[in-house]
Amino acid sequence: MQTAVKQVRDLAIEQPSSVRVFERFGIDYCCGGRKPLEQVCEEQQISLPQILEKLAEAQQSAPEPTEPWTTRPLAELVEHIVQKCHAPTRSELERLTALSHKVRSRHGSLHPELTQVEGLVQQIAEEMAPHMDKEERVLFPYIISLEETRRRGLPKPYAFFGSVATPIASMMAQHDIVGVALASIRELTNEFQLPDGACPTYHALYTTLADFERLTHRHVHLENNVLFVRAIDLAGKD
Repeated sequence: MQTAVKQVRDLAIEQPSSVRVFERFGIDYCCGGRKPLEQVCEEQQISLPQILEKLAEAQQSAPEPTEPWTTRPLAELVEHIVQKCHAPTRSELERLTALSHKVRSRHGSLHPELTQVEGLVQQIAEEMAPHMDKEERVLFPYIISLEETRRRGLPKPYAFFGSVATPIASMMAQHDIVGVALASIRELTNEFQLPDGACPTYHALYTTLADFERLTHRHVHLENNVLFVRAIDLAGKD
């Protein structure tokens, strides 16, 4: 299949080096990744030939992937997500909450969009904190036990929520809410472009917002497009 008509999420899975290209051009490959690349380029007014060129360059120069999460044990993937995604998400949201409040307090009168940015940061924090807690206390342990019982040839573990697809659908819906909020922040900040004369704290806020967006895209990609897909497939096996 030609690259242009593949879904962005599939390209991110098949070609890990594509992630950096998508991040560079502000292309969402997780929550909004279920669209063909050519459609995304048209919607975001990005040159499709340029993207295809950059993807080819990235593939040629990229080393062999060291983390083939499509085949590694799910327990290892869960640990990676908790340590490399959940932990930094918690710390970065705490920092962003403080930064957005400080910058809005000092510069909100001249830049009213900062009030909306602060509100969106708070919304994301309120969404993500219980979300990650539920994953770590309920969903992830069940996925790990599901993998272990299948490996040992035992019946599926009991789940009070019924099919594993039920909590996964809820988690993905919450991911979508966060994705919309992040897209709104990117639009409000004009692609994280600082106004003239921005102070160091203003710089820190925008830099942290851009870094957090990249972190969240990778985080959600690993869950939506890899972990959850594999868990549902595993649960459906006899």
